Amino acid sequence: MEGCILSNELADAFPVHVVEKRDGELKEVFVTATGDGFTEELRPLSTSAIAEHFHWLGTAPVEGNRAEVNLQAVRWMQEVGRLLGRGFVLTVDYGYPAAELYAPWRRNGTLMCYHRHSAGENPYQHVGCQDITAHVDFTALQLAGEEVGLAPLWLGEQYRFLLALGFVEALIELQAREPDEKNARALRLTLKNLILPDGGMGETFKVLIQGKGVGSPELHCARSLRSIPMPPAGF
Repeated sequence: MEGCILSNELADAFPVHVVEKRDGELKEVFVTATGDGFTEELRPLSTSAIAEHFHWLGTAPVEGNRAEVNLQAVRWMQEVGRLLGRGFVLTVDYGYPAAELYAPWRRNGTLMCYHRHSAGENPYQHVGCQDITAHVDFTALQLAGEEVGLAPLWLGEQYRFLLALGFVEALIELQAREPDEKNARALRLTLKNLILPDGGMGETFKVLIQGKGVGSPELHCARSLRSIPMPPAGF
C-alpha cells in the first residue's frame, strides 16, 4: 500500500513476557493459582525468542531487575513494514528507548494496571476487570522497522510533536469557537494535558515517525522549539 499508517496506544496493548535477572540468568515470571489467589514463580524462559530478543536489542535487565518483553509489537512493526510500499508510519505511545527502559534504576519494570481510570501496580486485583499494560520499547520498534525497509525519521516527545505542528494555535481557535466558558475551560485543561511535560502526557508519550520510499523529508516536528511562532503572552 501507499499512504500513512497511524497508531495511537496500540503497541502497549500487546501481551508481554515479564522477566527477572536472577543469579546472572534471565528467568520468566509465571503465575500459579492457589486457594488464596495467585502467586508468582520464577521459571526458565518459556521461549528462546526472549533471550534472542535481548541479544538482538543489545541490552538487557541487570541483576535483580524485572522487565517486560513485547515480542508481538516487534512482529507487528515488521508486518507493517512489509505491507507499506511507500509512505509513513506514525506510532504514538508511552514508552522509552531501550537504554532508558532497561536502565539499572528501573527495578520493577513498567507493568501497570488501570481500573475505572485509576492506576495500580497489582495485576492480581480486579482480575478480568482491569487493563494491564507496559511501556513501549521504541528502540525495538525502530530496529524492527529498519529490517523491513522503514527508515527512522524522527523520535521525540509528544509535546514537541504537537507544538511544532501548530497545536497551540489550534487550541486557541477551538476555545474561541466555544461559547460556554465552562466547556472552554474543560477543553483547555484536557488539551493542555497532551503537552504538559510534568504530570501530563507530553513527555511520557513519544511519537516515532518512520518512512519508506520517501527519502529524507524535512518534517515540521523536527524543527527546534525556538523556531516555532508562539501566540501572544495573553494566552
